[in-house]
Amino acid sequence: MVRFERRDPFPFKDEGTYSKSEAKAHAREVDAYLGLRIDAIESRLNLAGSKRPAPCASGDHQQLWFGLDPQDLLTPYLELRSTLEAVSVLRGSSHVVDLGAAYGRMGFVIERHFPTMSFTGYEYVGERVLEGTEALSRFGAKRSRLEHADLTSRGFKLPTADVYFIYDYGTPTAVERTLFALKKLAETRDVLIVARGRHSRYAIESKHRWLAKLNPLSGERPITIYRSLASSFDRVEASV
Repeated sequence: MVRFERRDPFPFKDEGTYSKSEAKAHAREVDAYLGLRIDAIESRLNLAGSKRPAPCASGDHQQLWFGLDPQDLLTPYLELRSTLEAVSVLRGSSHVVDLGAAYGRMGFVIERHFPTMSFTGYEYVGERVLEGTEALSRFGAKRSRLEHADLTSRGFKLPTADVYFIYDYGTPTAVERTLFALKKLAETRDVLIVARGRHSRYAIESKHRWLAKLNPLSGERPITIYRSLASSFDRVEASV
């Protein structure tokens, strides 16, 4: 059983030593410790929708995941810690970008355990951005921030980074557009892409052969890490 401890709120646990339900229960306790009012905010969003859409929003349909159990929506802290440990072995000092960051859980873990990393998270729903930003400030975050943005907008430009976390946000078309934008960035620099979500991983493995699947994480986990292959940029592919 995973016990929450204030002295170590984001512990590094071996796979197989905790269940999915234990990870979610632990995450709920960490949210309370951080002062993140996620249940209350998600309940309001489910009832009334967001009053804070992203600036310069595209106007396209968005998959915002209202109405789900927040602990199903959000990646547990235990999973974030183990994934970041794997990323740090592969990349070390790095700028990590989270595309669909919600409340910025990853930023808290990076602040506590990864002093050579910086974090930028992008989220469409302004209520989540505001809550996460205030909690990061209380936590004393210096290298982590949340940005309010519409990832599906053609005006959104991917920042230069070393590691990109990508989820099944917006629409499948938006995810494809992001992957082609990442391909263009990877033509000049080596990048890691961490995919969480069925569509994102299917799109990568069926259409984006410029990415090689790595396996630093074992077991039936919802996260897969990919690395760009410089030798795969000898043909031009059309973006979405």
